[in-house]
Amino acid sequence: MVFLSVAGAESRSRALRITTVLAAVVAVLAAALVAAVPARAQTGFHEVQDFGGNPGNLKMFAYVPQGAASGAPVVVLFHGCGGSAQNLDVDTGWRKYADAYGFTIVFPEQKEENVGSGGLVPHKCFSAWNPADRTRAGQGEARSVVQMVDHMKERYGADADRVYAAGYSGGGAATNVMLAAYPDVFKAGAVFFGMAYGCADTEDDYFDTGLLAPCPGRINSLTPRQWGDKLRGANPGWTGARPRVQIWHGGSDLLINKNSLEKQRDGWTDVLGLPQTPAATSRPALGVTKQVYGSGQVETYLINSMGHEAPVDPGTGIDKCGTAGQGHDSLCGPYYAARFFGLGG
Repeated sequence: MVFLSVAGAESRSRALRITTVLAAVVAVLAAALVAAVPARAQTGFHEVQDFGGNPGNLKMFAYVPQGAASGAPVVVLFHGCGGSAQNLDVDTGWRKYADAYGFTIVFPEQKEENVGSGGLVPHKCFSAWNPADRTRAGQGEARSVVQMVDHMKERYGADADRVYAAGYSGGGAATNVMLAAYPDVFKAGAVFFGMAYGCADTEDDYFDTGLLAPCPGRINSLTPRQWGDKLRGANPGWTGARPRVQIWHGGSDLLINKNSLEKQRDGWTDVLGLPQTPAATSRPALGVTKQVYGSGQVETYLINSMGHEAPVDPGTGIDKCGTAGQGHDSLCGPYYAARFFGLGG
C-alpha cells in the first residue's frame, strides 16, 4: 500500500510538472503570435511617425481609404513651396480618386525647422537643386521618400509594381527627382507646373527669375541630349525601364514660364529614346493642347489661360474634381493623371 501511494504521488507530481511546462509553452507561443500580428492599419488622413531612418528629415502623412485592400497602388503626392500635406489631396481632387479607384496616397512634407534664415531649405521647398537630395547615391530627401513607400508596402501590403508620383510647382520638381533617381520604384509620374530635373545646382539659381535663369527662365539654352544627360546623372548606370511622364503647365504662368514644359519634355523624350515631335496632338478642352510622344510614354498638357495653379474642374462626375477657388477651372488634372497611371480600369 505504501508503494502504491508513493507511485501515485510521483505520477501526480510528473503530471503537474508537465502541465506547468505546457502552460509556459502556450504562454510563450501566444505572446509570439500577438507580437507577430501588426497593429491595426490606420485609415483616413494621418501622420506616420516611424517610417525609417529618414535621412532627409521630412514628415510623412498618408491617406488610406476605408475600403483599400492589400495590394493597393500608391501615389506619392508632393506639395509646392510653402505648402503642406493637409488638404492637398482634397483641394486638388486626388482624394476623390483614391476613394474611387482604391489607391493610397503618401504625402512627404518639408519640415519648418529646415526652412528660413540659416536653414537647409528656403521657402519650405523640396531641395531639388541639392545632389545629396536628388540622386540615387544621395541619402537625403529622395531616400526618405522611398522609405515612405517601403512603409506602405510593409504596413499595407501596397503593390510594389504600381507606385506613382505627382507634385505641384516645387513638388513637381520633386516628382522629376523621384522618377529620375528611382526608376525602379516609380512606374509613372505627373508634373504640374514644375521644373526640369537638374535645371539648377544651387539655391540661388533655383530661385533666379531672370530671363536666362535655368529653371523658370524663358530661354531654353540646352539641347534635348543635355537635358537627358541630367536625368541620367541621377542614377548613373541604370539601363532598365524608365517611368512614363505626364507634364502639365499653364500658358499664363508668371512664376515658372511655360518653357519649363519644353525643357522637361526634351529631357524625358531623350531618356526614353523618343523623337521631340509629337505623335498626336488634340484639344481635350477649350484652350488646352495635349500632345503625345512615342506610344504614350510622354504626354504634355498646355492650358493657355492657366497661371501658377492646379488644374481642377469641380463637379460630381467621375472626371470632375477639386475645390472651387483652389485652382484653375479647366480640366481635372488628377483624373487624367490617374488614368495615365493606369488606375481606375
